[in-house]
Amino acid sequence: MKVTVLGRYSPYPPRGGACPGYWVEAEEGGSASGILLDCGPGSLRRFQEHVGPLSKIHTVILSHLHFDHISDVMALRYAAGSDRRHDELPDAVRIYAPPEPEKEFSLLPYKKAVTAHAVSEGMALKAGPFNVTFYPTAHPILSFAVRVEGPGGVLVYSGDTRPCDGIIQAAKGADLFLCEASGVEADADYIAPGHLTARQAGEVAAEAGVKRLLLTHIWPLCDEEQLLMECRKPFPGAEVAQEGRTYTV
Repeated sequence: MKVTVLGRYSPYPPRGGACPGYWVEAEEGGSASGILLDCGPGSLRRFQEHVGPLSKIHTVILSHLHFDHISDVMALRYAAGSDRRHDELPDAVRIYAPPEPEKEFSLLPYKKAVTAHAVSEGMALKAGPFNVTFYPTAHPILSFAVRVEGPGGVLVYSGDTRPCDGIIQAAKGADLFLCEASGVEADADYIAPGHLTARQAGEVAAEAGVKRLLLTHIWPLCDEEQLLMECRKPFPGAEVAQEGRTYTV
């Protein structure tokens, strides 16, 4: 199993960057199966640059429905709704997402090409070679951490959350933990309602016993050296996720 980082910034993409989007893929019998985790601004462009044609996308999982995580879904709908006039475009796309807020959830389906399916706490989803489980986290709107078990190991994606039991349970023993780090300790009060500092991300990873930690969901103007230094105090092996790079789980 491998994951390609399409975008790592939030709440807006900086010049040359993209918001959250991660392509999880496994090879079985010569054919590829994949899951797109979140689909923020710029992630579809990056997908075509680093992965391949949009026709590879059949399953999309959204951690929550804030627009920095979902806005490229609006464009993906049009690509999928083209009646497959070009082989490079998706045929049928299934989107799995929290059902709230209702207004945002109602925007996801499109014609017969894109269907939306509500996820819930503890729900188990089979997507190709992957087994996916959802854990509720602490964020101003309904949000889930996503645990993906597949060939080669376990990947956990935090989505957006402040420290809570759900994210620790989701990350238990993960081979690769893709975790939000929305600021340094000086930003702690500002991001406290729904996000982790880099230090907190490291503390969660250490408590959950993960093997590898990649920091993502980074404020575009953040000092990444400071971010990494603070995270490495509780979790020395932490890395900052790099856009366009593929990591093996």
